[in-house]
Amino acid sequence: MERLRAPELEPARAWLGTTRPLRLRELRGHVVILDFWTSCCVNCMHVLPILRDLERRHAGRPVVVIGVHSAKFPGEARPERVADAIARHDVEHPVVVDDGLAIWERYAIRSWPTLVVVRPDGTIAAVAPGEPDPVALDTLVRGLLAEAEAHGTLAAAPLTIPRGDPPPPRPLAFPGKLAVAPDGRIAVADSGHHRVLVLAPGGEVQVTIGSGRRGHRDAGFADARLDDPQGLAWADDGALWICDARSHTVRRADLSQGRLDTVAGTGSMGHVPITSPSPARTTALRSPWDLAVVGERVLVCLAGSHQLGVLAPAGAGDYTIDMLAGDGREALVDGPPRVACYAQPSGFARAGDRLYVADSETSAIREFDLGSGETRTLVGAGLFDWGSEDGPFAAARLQHPLGVAVTAGGDVLVADTFNDRLRRLDVRAGLVSTLSLGTAVESLREPGGLAVLADGDLLVADTGHHRLVRLAADGRFKAELEVRGAPAVPEPDEPPPPLLAAAPATRWFDLVLERAPNLAPGRATATLRLVAPEGWKFNAGAPQRLTLEVSRRSDLVTTTDRITLSGQDRSDMSVEIDLEVAELPTSEVRSELLVRVDSMLCGGDPEVCAPSQAWLRIPLLLTNAGEAVFSLDLALAAPV
Repeated sequence: MERLRAPELEPARAWLGTTRPLRLRELRGHVVILDFWTSCCVNCMHVLPILRDLERRHAGRPVVVIGVHSAKFPGEARPERVADAIARHDVEHPVVVDDGLAIWERYAIRSWPTLVVVRPDGTIAAVAPGEPDPVALDTLVRGLLAEAEAHGTLAAAPLTIPRGDPPPPRPLAFPGKLAVAPDGRIAVADSGHHRVLVLAPGGEVQVTIGSGRRGHRDAGFADARLDDPQGLAWADDGALWICDARSHTVRRADLSQGRLDTVAGTGSMGHVPITSPSPARTTALRSPWDLAVVGERVLVCLAGSHQLGVLAPAGAGDYTIDMLAGDGREALVDGPPRVACYAQPSGFARAGDRLYVADSETSAIREFDLGSGETRTLVGAGLFDWGSEDGPFAAARLQHPLGVAVTAGGDVLVADTFNDRLRRLDVRAGLVSTLSLGTAVESLREPGGLAVLADGDLLVADTGHHRLVRLAADGRFKAELEVRGAPAVPEPDEPPPPLLAAAPATRWFDLVLERAPNLAPGRATATLRLVAPEGWKFNAGAPQRLTLEVSRRSDLVTTTDRITLSGQDRSDMSVEIDLEVAELPTSEVRSELLVRVDSMLCGGDPEVCAPSQAWLRIPLLLTNAGEAVFSLDLALAAPV
């Protein structure tokens, strides 16, 4: 098969993390990993630590990672906002700011995140949407390095990329959520410094939770480690609950003992939604982002699995964790717990038996009934509907909100993050309004958290400006809350990443359709014919399994998660995949279906039976003029 040459990374709006633009032609001799990402996407956030470890594991080798920031929301597209995201997520490689998704289109990318791996000869080796398996990625990179070395095309040393100067130190770095205790103390997630500060009402630091070094370690406050802490909630016993987003854990800080402990999560990222109760400390979570204490229970925004979770006491200080609402599909669907769908829920606020949720990827505010378990949408229309319009709930629009709070009068206040403003939802009148905000020093930049103070004033985590500000109830700027006495942040001392064993027969996408089938709203059927390699047959005694995922516009296209076929003693077999396409918001919408095929094949001389795995990426074009059926063949590779 003829190899496809990787297009140049242009037109570029800006290059960040390097003092000059880079061109792929100067990177010949290097393995290049292009990471197509956007700063709002929690799955993209999950990829960044994998790439960081890969870069460190291959330090000194001709391996280069380049981020391609192809923005979803207008509010995250400007180069200065991308620079904020790079600093916030500790991105150490160069990033090109994609100009209007032009690079995205040149590479035919269809979903965030997607990795494109380029060989040292400048041709594309692999394209992989979704979160990569670290072992598979590392195995592919090592194989490409060995292949180029054997052919004499590997660069002798990696290209030196000038990085520029680091930012100056400051008391706070990208503060996330806030929580105000009954006595007026303020807890702030100093997210960029990987710690939580407890402040006196006047801003003096009283307690520092975490050493300031990134990681996951339970210990006394001075030695404990956090990794991008976000949500905070005070408990009646004076403890502080913490969502530690990048260690994928929920922690409890005992201020009386000065100790931080993990209550939920293993410290490693989970890969499946929560479906039933399980021991909290042995259940891997996905990016917990905010929480609320309700009696003895702790409710958690599980941004990475698009769910609301609940922690319940299980005795002896242990907890169980269960799904509260959301089936794990990223969409905007109302209804009872196992019907409702969320999309990166990132903020909580409670008012009696109502829980308000900032559902960031749908730019929505949802209401969860603690009694009935029903979810309903107050403001928001879907994954690709956003704006800044005020007015009735049905017409108003937000842009990636991250925080909510409730006033004494019952209004819901929203940190409308990518609109750089605060919004007020009058729940009784069903109206959205924008709180008045100043300009220049009085403006906000991507606010991520807020709280209502006892006197009615608002305290806002002005995340992009690295500060806390006090506003009047109508949004008028009053003052910056000066944080005094914050300890200096120590130099990083992370251990080297673990070595990874090679993955056997690593394959990414065996077939990528060049032309997207056109599908109309309603029921559709895809007939997939699996073809065994020459000299092989499907094992008659073993099932063949398909795993399916709608990786783009899962709010419009639904299908089954898994299909199992009975074994057949033949060289080909067909399977029908049923799809359901919802009514379209525009005349054309691009979607994508990913299929993994796990087969047991028998062949060779003497005959042996061995597993074979194949991946299929099917772009879909949803249009009212589309069809209801399509078919394709997938040729499987011989087992290795």
